[in-house]
Amino acid sequence: MAKKPSAAEQPSRFRGGWFHPLALLLLVVAIGWAVATYFATSDADFPGVGAVPGVIELGRWNYVIAAVLAFAALNVADRTRPEPPPREPGTVGNRWAAPLMIASALIGLVWIVVFYTIQQTDVDIPFYTDLGNWNIVIGMGFICAAFGFAMKWE
Repeated sequence: MAKKPSAAEQPSRFRGGWFHPLALLLLVVAIGWAVATYFATSDADFPGVGAVPGVIELGRWNYVIAAVLAFAALNVADRTRPEPPPREPGTVGNRWAAPLMIASALIGLVWIVVFYTIQQTDVDIPFYTDLGNWNIVIGMGFICAAFGFAMKWE
């Protein structure tokens, strides 16, 4: 018969990390502030509202405020993150990380090499050629994702 876990062994009902209500609230406010700032400092009007009052006076400092709010959300989420459960000896970690790391790095490398190879030719690959120099950003994104997968590999 299975033993019922004691009160100390039961998982906490406290929702930490990005599930913490304050972290979510700060993140939503930061995103909203950045969007309102974009519409206040650009020629575009906020749909259905027009100019956003109160935000215009601060100008581009509003982006700093949005960044500080996002950093505060990240800080709250990081400080309230629950501890991971301890691993049992002999268990194997993320087996999917290494193949995804290699595949992502190769896709990024091939993406950039193909871009540089066809850049000065008449070869036209639909959508790919239209992206222009954004192909470098996409290829580097795949390579950065490979580093992210490398962090998960055990």
